[in-house]
Amino acid sequence: MRSSFVRIIIVCSALYALACGAFFAVLACSRADKEIWWGAAAFVLATAAIFAGYLLSLRSRMIEILDKLSLTVQSLIDGQDKQQFPVSEDNLLSKLQDQVLKLSGILRMQKLRYKEEGEEMKSLITDITHQLRTPLANLNMYNGLLADESLPPDKRTEFARIMRDQTEKLTWLMDSLVKISRLESGIIEIRAERGNVADTVLAAIKTAYPSAEEKELEIALEGSRSVQLLHDAKWTGEAIGNVLDNAIKYTPAGGSIKVTVERYEMFARIDVADNGRGIPEAELAKVFQRFFRGASSSDTPGVGVGLYLARKILAEQGGYVKVSSEPGRGSVFSLFLPVDTAEIV
Repeated sequence: MRSSFVRIIIVCSALYALACGAFFAVLACSRADKEIWWGAAAFVLATAAIFAGYLLSLRSRMIEILDKLSLTVQSLIDGQDKQQFPVSEDNLLSKLQDQVLKLSGILRMQKLRYKEEGEEMKSLITDITHQLRTPLANLNMYNGLLADESLPPDKRTEFARIMRDQTEKLTWLMDSLVKISRLESGIIEIRAERGNVADTVLAAIKTAYPSAEEKELEIALEGSRSVQLLHDAKWTGEAIGNVLDNAIKYTPAGGSIKVTVERYEMFARIDVADNGRGIPEAELAKVFQRFFRGASSSDTPGVGVGLYLARKILAEQGGYVKVSSEPGRGSVFSLFLPVDTAEIV
């Protein structure tokens, strides 16, 4: 840019010289006296001095601007947002600086997001590897035991049942991991449509009922039977079903589960309350973490992804989930979805 500025000065000087030459040529043709010649010469010299001073000042200003722009860019490269031009001045350079700093902020946020996504993916792969190791090791071990021809029939039947359970666990785990990875990568798109969320809750209860019936658990649906709102019925049903499945697992045989649907000013609330074993206070903040299993959960089937998925699905729709619990008295999981202009019939 500096060489371009030098070329501009040369061109302007040449044009000025031509103009002066033309001016003196006109004077020569008019045969002006010496006083006019000296006056014209003085005028030309004065304007030349002024013009030269202006060009030098402009050149100095341009160099200063270029140096400041260079410092601004260098500060961005160094990860700093130093302002070289006063933001209070409403001029082109201040506006340009502001836009460059905004662009730098956007690029920095994108870099941070990509880094977080990379760390999240790394964590997910580590969790998947850890979760797959146990059932695969069990399958390999029992497969070796079944190969023993001297194994008694009752043991063979028992080991075959264990292998079937491990295979079912592995299948369910893989399905859950696929759902998690698709949700977190954005492959699955939540398609919200206006519908009655109470119908979605009822469908989830019907799906979970066979498991509840095996333990002689009673599931009751209370509250409003018609809350219209935008939601993805399939994925919302999945979230509710996961919470119900959790309640069924941790409620002793003969217990009860109450599901309540209510509409508030900004949210629809779905409560799933059980009278099961409850959750220790120290674990309440962890139950929605991926693959979290409580200290007293070793005798209960599961891998700790159901509640995590429920939270993720609700978050994708602008909702959230929370839990309150007391050990020995049960838990209440509350699911919230925004209603906006929902109407209750």
